[in-house]
Amino acid sequence: MSEIHLLLPPKEKFCAEGAGAFALNVAQSTLYSRWRDAITVFGTPVSAPFAGIAFQPIKPAMRWLRGRNIGLAERYAACVRGKPACLIETFNRPTMALRIARLLPDVPVTVYLGNDPRTMRGAMSVRDRIRLAERCARVYVVSDFIRRCYMEGLPAALESKIEIVHTGAILPPRPAPKEKRIVFVGRMLPVKGVLELAQALARILPRHPDWRADLIGAQHFGASRGLSGYERDVRAAARSCDSIDVHGFLPNDLVMAHLRRASIAVVPSLWEDPFPRTAVESLSQGCALVCSDRGGLPEIGRERAIMLPEITADTLAAALERLIGDDAFRLGLQARARAEFPFDIETTTRRLDDLRAAIIARAASPRAMLSAA
Repeated sequence: MSEIHLLLPPKEKFCAEGAGAFALNVAQSTLYSRWRDAITVFGTPVSAPFAGIAFQPIKPAMRWLRGRNIGLAERYAACVRGKPACLIETFNRPTMALRIARLLPDVPVTVYLGNDPRTMRGAMSVRDRIRLAERCARVYVVSDFIRRCYMEGLPAALESKIEIVHTGAILPPRPAPKEKRIVFVGRMLPVKGVLELAQALARILPRHPDWRADLIGAQHFGASRGLSGYERDVRAAARSCDSIDVHGFLPNDLVMAHLRRASIAVVPSLWEDPFPRTAVESLSQGCALVCSDRGGLPEIGRERAIMLPEITADTLAAALERLIGDDAFRLGLQARARAEFPFDIETTTRRLDDLRAAIIARAASPRAMLSAA
């Protein structure tokens, strides 16, 4: 079977103790992929990479001169030169994809974007995005929102090169029994709206002593580097209520354990969140979801969640009071969370695998014709 190489950006750690969204998605989708035995993941060295997946640790070449992203791309190209894969997938770094496409011109390269490309080096301008689409076999994006961002100002002819591949979540056969718990999972950053949520929880939970809340996450993935000022503000707001527990960063298996037993999950993003994984995971576990109506969140929560056009402590408190006080409404949202769930990992991985097969077949056709000649 032909090999497929997946090159993670330098900041992504391919291990349970520090994985970000892309590393988690790569790990889970690879385990469900029909290409599983052909896939090797390349990335920053870690002490305990995810089990069951071929992993090749590499370090950036001449980081002090090239920078981490270009340095890692060049190290990868040097590592595989002479024995290249039939497909190379890169993640969230247009500059890495462009450098690899230049260094290994005979191998199709894709890039998977999880953020607004107009804010990313190598994709900020219309000219940049045209060049990226032309040099890559495909540009994958996590949501229609990101697709629209990418296509701003581009000719319609390039739209066929931009493919939506949603982040998937493992869908259990049935939801676990629910407790009276509210959970937030995400990075502790102002754009995530965690402080507003902590303030809302501190206001309403004293009126509902049988309910508790968990705030899970940190500014950075993995082991703590010390608290930021914003994290200290969130913890101060949470300390005003004995029913709020702040956990810091947790590995995904522990996050999923919290979501399994939570009745309500909140994703109160203040920014145009591209397609937050935690919202998908919350629905997969049968949580009643409260989220903002921004970015890619409507693609996840439409008809499945309470969608708030404005995120404040007041709007969050009102939504949570409604869910806590109306059992039938809350249970109805929990049931809708999993009904006809379009983001299960098998479905999203099947789509990705079909795209891989088409790219590999298309790349092989010219070589086959040359061999026959």
